[in-house]
Amino acid sequence: MKNFKYFNTTELNNFLAIRKGEAKLGEKITIPTSNILDLAQLLKENNAKYVVYGIKEFAGVKANFGVIGKTHSWEAFLNSFLNIQNSKFLKGKKILILGCLDYDHYADEIANCDPNNKEERKRLNQIVEEIDKEVTYLNTLIHQSEKKPIVIGGGHNNSYGNIKGLALAKNKAINVINFDAHTDFRALEGRHSGNGFSYAFNEGFLKDYCAFGVHENYLNKWMIEQFETHSDRLKMYTFEEMKVRFEKDFPSAMNRAFAQIKTNKYGIEIDVDAIENIASSAMTPNGFSTTEARQFVSLLANHSNASYLHLCEGYSDRSSMPVNMLGKLLSYLVSDFIKAQNNCKK
Repeated sequence: MKNFKYFNTTELNNFLAIRKGEAKLGEKITIPTSNILDLAQLLKENNAKYVVYGIKEFAGVKANFGVIGKTHSWEAFLNSFLNIQNSKFLKGKKILILGCLDYDHYADEIANCDPNNKEERKRLNQIVEEIDKEVTYLNTLIHQSEKKPIVIGGGHNNSYGNIKGLALAKNKAINVINFDAHTDFRALEGRHSGNGFSYAFNEGFLKDYCAFGVHENYLNKWMIEQFETHSDRLKMYTFEEMKVRFEKDFPSAMNRAFAQIKTNKYGIEIDVDAIENIASSAMTPNGFSTTEARQFVSLLANHSNASYLHLCEGYSDRSSMPVNMLGKLLSYLVSDFIKAQNNCKK
């Protein structure tokens, strides 16, 4: 993969803050060796259970008429995650920090593209399709090695590659639950961050899809019709029915959604714009709390069929809050996923 950059010892040392008498997670995790010849071989021979990698791109969000950031969440995550304690609650020996897919060479072109211009939006769609191929390939390799990817960053367009990679590795359509203020089930109008799930569904890689926490204000007619037409496979729990009108109880809704998807291999997608006041491409003043997001991941990851975690669209520069606030949130969610996986008996 021409756009993949392996994590290395120099980067690790730049993030690590060593403290006498303590063991940081970054001191215990696995990183790629300096003489990598074959990625598939590296993954198969490594003893890690979880493969963490980042995606640095803004193309999908820009193609969806969204607001892009100036900084990616990958480094913010590493700065926090590598410095949490290695203890009986979470050990680093089964975690491989692989590296990141870096598309920063497209940054200027993406920033200057106008999605309202037909040809320029088409170019953004093309870049997203290129990213799709590499995300799909990497996820397929990770799953084929019987490991579970934890994907940090990028737009929600990368859900497509996450889904397709798992489906190809397992040779069957898979399920997904998406904790998000939006369904990202827009029309098939060229690839962008708003239609990763609809493309995966249309192409047969996505079997059952649950959109959890959707804000009713952002549901267009086409989306509503799709969920009604395919009501046996497309499920929706809106934020308003759970947290505004109290028509559904949040814990009960989580458990019901969990029951619907856990019968098959499934992915957990988290768009941080579902969380109140978190710096993101579509930052919201009204959403779930950070604790509720953690509860969601902890519950939904507590099954052997939970096959990947994706945390996307967090841009620290979209807020006046310190960069480490986003990094800490992502670190909490990743550690919750791993702990739930380590403790699951199902």
